Amino acid sequence: MNRLKILAAAAFLITSLNAQAAIVNSLRGFSEDEQGWSGALAGSFGASGGNTEETTFEGDGRLQLRSASNVWRFFARGKRTTTRGVETARSTLGHLRHNYLLSDCWATIAFVQHQRNPFQRLDSRYLVGFGGRWLAVKGESTRFYLGATQMFEQERIQDESGHTKDERLSTYISLVSELRDGLALDFLVFYQPLWKDFADWRVHGEIKLTILLTGSLSFFTGYNLEHDTRPPAGVVETDWNTKTGFVFNF
Repeated sequence: MNRLKILAAAAFLITSLNAQAAIVNSLRGFSEDEQGWSGALAGSFGASGGNTEETTFEGDGRLQLRSASNVWRFFARGKRTTTRGVETARSTLGHLRHNYLLSDCWATIAFVQHQRNPFQRLDSRYLVGFGGRWLAVKGESTRFYLGATQMFEQERIQDESGHTKDERLSTYISLVSELRDGLALDFLVFYQPLWKDFADWRVHGEIKLTILLTGSLSFFTGYNLEHDTRPPAGVVETDWNTKTGFVFNF
C-alpha cells in the first residue's frame, strides 16, 4: 500500500507541478546506495511586497527503485510565479531514467523526458537519450561523475507551425562533497551542443548547500543558471534563480 501511495503521489506531481529549467537535474535527490524503494519530496515558497508583489511556489518529487544492477528513477518538478495576482511564470516537467551498473565505476544511461513552459513559448519538448557515465572519484565524503549521452529532441514552439527535430550531445560533470557531518556541497554543470551546429548550445549550472536538520528533513539553499544560445524569438538567452527550502526524504 505504501508503494502505491508513493507512485500515485509521483504521478500527481508530474501532471500538476511546475518547473523552469530547460536542462533538468536528474542526478540529485536519490539514494546512491540504498536498495529497494526510496524517494523525496521538496518544496519552497518565496514572496515580496511593497513596490513588487510577487509569490513563487516550487515543488519537487522523486522516486527510485534500485537493485544490485538496475536503477530506475522518476521525478517531477514544478514552479509557478504570480505578480500582483497575475500568473507570470509556469511550467511542467517529468523525467524517467534507467541506469544499468556495469561495474563500480561505469554505468549505462537511458532516459525520456517531457516538459512545457508557455512563458518561454515552449509548447512541448520531448527528449530521449542513451549513453554512459563514469564515477571518477568515489571517496567516503566525495563523489565526482562524468557523463555523456546521445540525445534526440523534438520541440513545438507556440505560434509556430509544425515541430522541429534535432540531435544533441548531452554531457555533464557532477560533484557532491560532504564538507562536515550534516553539511553537503553540490555542484553540477550540463552542456548540450547541437551536433550539426556546435554554436547552438545550452548550459545548466547549479550549486547548492544542504544542511541535515533531522533524520529525514533537510534545509537547502542554492543558485541555478540556464543559458540557451538560440532561444525562441522574444525569449532571453539567460535565466537564473536562487532557491531556499526544505527536503523530506522517505
